[in-house]
Amino acid sequence: MKPIWKWIIGIVAGLLVIVAVGAWYLSRHWKPILDAQIKETIISATDSLYLIAYDGLDFSLITGNASIKNLRLTADTNRYAELVQLEQAPDNIYNIRIANLRIRQFHPRRILSDRKLNIEGIIIDTPTIHIVSEYHAYNDTVTTKRDMRTLYQRISGLLNEVSVAAIQLNNIQFKFSKKTDSTVNETALKNLNVQVRDILVDSLSQFDSTRFYHTRAIDIEMPGFRYETPDSFYYVSFDRLQIATLYKQVKLTGLKYAPRMSKEEFYKRKQRATDMAVMAFPMIRLEDIDLQQFVKNQKIHAGSLHIDSGTVAISNDLRYPKHPTNKIGKSPHQLLMKLKQPIKLDSLLLNNIAISYSEVSRKYKKEGKITFDRVNGVFRNVTNDTLSLLHNSTMAADITAYLMNTGKLDVAFTFDLLDDKGGHTYKGKLGPMNGQSLNRIITPLLNAEVARANIRGVRFDVKADDHRSRGSLRFDYDNMRLNLLTTDEDGKKMSMKAVSFLANSFIINDSNPDANGQYHTGRINYARPQTYSFFKTLWQSLLQGIKECAGISPEREQRLMNAAEEAKKASEKTGGFFKRVFGKKEK
Repeated sequence: MKPIWKWIIGIVAGLLVIVAVGAWYLSRHWKPILDAQIKETIISATDSLYLIAYDGLDFSLITGNASIKNLRLTADTNRYAELVQLEQAPDNIYNIRIANLRIRQFHPRRILSDRKLNIEGIIIDTPTIHIVSEYHAYNDTVTTKRDMRTLYQRISGLLNEVSVAAIQLNNIQFKFSKKTDSTVNETALKNLNVQVRDILVDSLSQFDSTRFYHTRAIDIEMPGFRYETPDSFYYVSFDRLQIATLYKQVKLTGLKYAPRMSKEEFYKRKQRATDMAVMAFPMIRLEDIDLQQFVKNQKIHAGSLHIDSGTVAISNDLRYPKHPTNKIGKSPHQLLMKLKQPIKLDSLLLNNIAISYSEVSRKYKKEGKITFDRVNGVFRNVTNDTLSLLHNSTMAADITAYLMNTGKLDVAFTFDLLDDKGGHTYKGKLGPMNGQSLNRIITPLLNAEVARANIRGVRFDVKADDHRSRGSLRFDYDNMRLNLLTTDEDGKKMSMKAVSFLANSFIINDSNPDANGQYHTGRINYARPQTYSFFKTLWQSLLQGIKECAGISPEREQRLMNAAEEAKKASEKTGGFFKRVFGKKEK
């Protein structure tokens, strides 16, 4: 090797050693300066409310890597008390702990040469965030001058650009404590994971509408969560929550709302006849959600909400006493308008939902059940947003279901969201079905059964409000026969043939048109009792029309009930005698 190359290699090696030693020296001696600067900045920026501490601070100018261990940002309680006395304390204070914070490749050279801070990655392990909220009335009235500058305008005096390729927050533990005069309510979320991609703050990104707060994408994932309601009867849980800002999407899987106990225990503790609800939805999706609107104003504005499959089961036990309450003003669209949470959905889509209602009869102690299977539908303009309602105050719904999983039911609703009286309409049709399918609800509750009935179709058109339903119903059927039942000493149901014959021959029309060729149209004019819910009122209104089509006037219905009761009493008096005389003797 020629001597010249020895000199070159020696000079380069020497320069590398000088750079390495210089970087080590700067890192070693800058650390105390940097440490003091960080602490002073936090104290100054927060008016001495917060203190910062950590167990280890390491960084390398050569690799551009840095790390902080056991970082703690805590509120000074003494200073907070002083600010409360001065009426300058905020409503929320924060306590944050981070087990390990790592910064990868922050390119210090570019800070000096181009005034650009470029970071390849930031990893934050096991952050614990505790927010304590306490309301202070003076914060509603105090007027402070807000800094209206953009984030870039605030940093432009120091840097031309800040970019971070990725931020990863692993295993976040979050707790929110709401203080009142007498209690502290707490909400805890555990094991959250957040990934932030492509953060950019420069002169152009501040105007980039495709970014969400200067980020290209934020992905949030939270595993299982369970919340028990204050009354201790119900819980709400889900298996997984996912938020993707890039796709403007929120996914919720495994959502459940159910009692914390069995049905028997539920009513034993309630000691009254009230609805018990069990709901489960494997997947709920919010599409095209305006996340910036939610962050700024806590408003849920989205293109569509999808509920893909699921079950809704409502039950009641009338063996317990009722405690009637006024249900006026509590129809679904009225409850939507009373929600404190502002909502605006272009559409809500239901896909393959199973809905059922069951009831234990007070008189016969049996459970009747009606089901609406394979429910599909769409609700349009689901909103309580005042500005949106000025343009369109009608929520519309088109729903298809299968009654008792057999008869196809199509219903179209309209709801006037601004009507003080809860105005709404519904019209629809039920397709052909075998009437015996209805025995699942008729027999346990009414002690009667449909022996046979060929339902060709039902059509209805009703206009209603909080107090009355008016409309018409057409019920096309033939070959209908009813059996009125009684129960023998062994608990077996048996037909009261004489009364059933009288009912079928003289009270109920066995077809429509009837035997004389006359077609009966049901006229609906139903006054809603204040204690009836929206859905019970809907059913009773339609039942009024069905009865009129079947020729069952109130007078005829009363005669039928009286005849059934008299026959039952006669059976009880004579049945034992005939059984003793003609029955088989036990061996």
